[in-house]
Amino acid sequence: MPPNRRRQQHRGQRQRRQRRYVSGGQGQSFKPGFPMNLFTGRAALATFAAVGVVLMVAGISLAAFLPNTGGDADIDDLPTAPAAEETVAAEPTEAEDPAEVIVRNYEFAEFVIEPEFELYTATISTAKGDIVIELFADIAPNTVNSFVFLAENRFFDGLVFHRVVENFVVQGGDPTGTGRGSPGYITGDEPNEVRNETGTVAMAKGAGQPYFGSQFFINLKDNPALDFDAGNRDSFYPFGRVIEGMDVVNAIVQGDVMESVTITRAPNPDAPTPEAGEDAEGDEEGEGDAEAAEGEEAGDEDAGN
Repeated sequence: MPPNRRRQQHRGQRQRRQRRYVSGGQGQSFKPGFPMNLFTGRAALATFAAVGVVLMVAGISLAAFLPNTGGDADIDDLPTAPAAEETVAAEPTEAEDPAEVIVRNYEFAEFVIEPEFELYTATISTAKGDIVIELFADIAPNTVNSFVFLAENRFFDGLVFHRVVENFVVQGGDPTGTGRGSPGYITGDEPNEVRNETGTVAMAKGAGQPYFGSQFFINLKDNPALDFDAGNRDSFYPFGRVIEGMDVVNAIVQGDVMESVTITRAPNPDAPTPEAGEDAEGDEEGEGDAEAAEGEEAGDEDAGN
């Protein structure tokens, strides 16, 4: 066969092979190699299934090694309450007897304490026992007054401990039980140097706020990160301390009810006494009144005679 004719025959065969591959006919002799063959036909289905299984296993493994955000609180966690503009005050509880209606929305707290002359304790009664709290009316009079005012108006009766963080705090005093409620008014911080030690009681407040509502918390351990000198943006100033029933505090779980909160008033042995000069003046006034009365009686007798 002449050379030119043989070359033409080869070119025709090459063109036919190219056409068979491009058209994808049954007789194509070309097959893609690795890794492109993983994405054709049944091999593609098997590839995608294997990739899905690998991703699912990787996700489960990652979740198992990620830190758990629940349970114990970090030392920087805060006993927060909502911002003032987001607070919700509960409506009065419905009751057939008006005397049984509990008001949980006030414009302000009336001043009901006399820190110079009285000492105050609060008793929180629960199904697990009583918690007795000494109130520091001498160093936090406005805070204690708000607490006493609400307690004596039965504001806390029937409310729950809505937040319990193990090895951190027990928190209650929200009339809605959601952590977003308030009594309808706010009270300003009263800075002091009492530390947030185990059993101390302080008011919860929103981040960056210098005021609070009705939510309070009991420290389950020493929490120096909440102290006045911790260097944090927010400090929490204790206004009381548990003096009986810390075992009850440690047994509280979220949802436990404050059946009642009662206030006990006792005379303050360090109350100021009247000055000696004031007593003397009082005695002199009394003596003068007695002398005047005797003179009037003598005058009456003379007139009768």
